[in-house]
Amino acid sequence: MMKKPWTSYVTENFSYKMVALFISLILWLTILGRRDFVLSKKIDIELQTSPQQVVVAQTADNIRVKVSGPRAALKKFMDNPQTQSILIDISERGSGVLDIDVPLNKIDVPMGVRILGVRPNMIRAEVSTKAEPKPTATPAAGK
Repeated sequence: MMKKPWTSYVTENFSYKMVALFISLILWLTILGRRDFVLSKKIDIELQTSPQQVVVAQTADNIRVKVSGPRAALKKFMDNPQTQSILIDISERGSGVLDIDVPLNKIDVPMGVRILGVRPNMIRAEVSTKAEPKPTATPAAGK
């Protein structure tokens, strides 16, 4: 039985081996070179109360959201008009001074984007009941 020289293992199907090497290098550089970018965006906060209540004061009108992800997904997030404001329903909470956590699930982020942080993550609001309008007395006719 004749033994094959080691060079025949290298040169056998050489074109296939070069294509496989080229594809693996491209994949390796793509995965290794992929960097996530970090951006922050200001988002307005809107508090929804019941019709009998009104927000007298709140500590913040907007929040700053820090996100990370690929450049294309971040561009989608920054340009999306749905992420300009968040509506938080506090109609069931009653009157008084309320501590409201900013719900991260209300922030609409595209696939591949991660929320790194929210500042402030809690808003304090003072909610009071609207005063009933007092009926005005009308002068009696003929007096």
